[in-house]
Amino acid sequence: MLLLNRRAVLQAGAAAALVPSLGRAAPASFEVFNGSPIAEYVASTMIVGDESLAVIDAQFTKADAMLLADQIAATGKRLETIFVTHIHPDHMMGLVVLRARFPEARVVAHPAVAELLSQIGKDIFALRQELAGYAATDEWIAPDPLQGPLTLEGESFEVLDPMVGDTALVTPVHLPQFDALVASDVVYSGTPVWVAETITPETIAAWQGSLDRLDAIGASTVIAGHDGEIAYEGTAIDYTRGFLARWEEALANSNDRASLTAAIRDVVGVDPQNFFMRFALNAVYPE
Repeated sequence: MLLLNRRAVLQAGAAAALVPSLGRAAPASFEVFNGSPIAEYVASTMIVGDESLAVIDAQFTKADAMLLADQIAATGKRLETIFVTHIHPDHMMGLVVLRARFPEARVVAHPAVAELLSQIGKDIFALRQELAGYAATDEWIAPDPLQGPLTLEGESFEVLDPMVGDTALVTPVHLPQFDALVASDVVYSGTPVWVAETITPETIAAWQGSLDRLDAIGASTVIAGHDGEIAYEGTAIDYTRGFLARWEEALANSNDRASLTAAIRDVVGVDPQNFFMRFALNAVYPE
């Protein structure tokens, strides 16, 4: 089975070869689907078993969620679980599309993430829905707290404790059976990085610490929360480290909106009109 992202990060045969003999059937493969540029190629990861599958994150736009749903349906397997890694709408606005196609699937998140979403999720959804316009989904679905480990057909996958990424509570998922790590929005690759919530040395240092923690796991495959088409020769973790370092330099050497705009272009190396960077600029120097 081929992976679904544009660069085919791993062939399913290679993934299957990494599965240890555990005395029972293990999930056969995992697959990555990257959405369209409107959401900076947000990632959804499918863990595919013999008869069922789980999905980590649910896409942003209606169109991308429908494509993901088509890929799920094409497996001929039952969607058992949709796991949401954090509160950002680009990873969960597609829930309504997936639940419409697969009404028996449970929607869950780490208890801390589920609790935060119960408090502020509707407001965040409404704001992003307004910004996304026609591309947005039209119904808010709140995940239930995950009870126990994330499982599929007798296999358990490690949901890491919440850590700082592009927001305060991100929960990557370690797939040791595949020597892989679904890093969610602690790690980016080939796209601008959402740094609108990371505008102080303290928050940047906390995110860098999370990168160190993920790097220490030593997974051979790291699935970034957003994986775009900007060529980069290093690892996704290194890509994110470098972007944050340039962002910190831009902040340190800017004292007004105009100078930060220039630094985003010249130091960070991103068009200041990029959707993510406009939010970051407004977070530091509101219009």
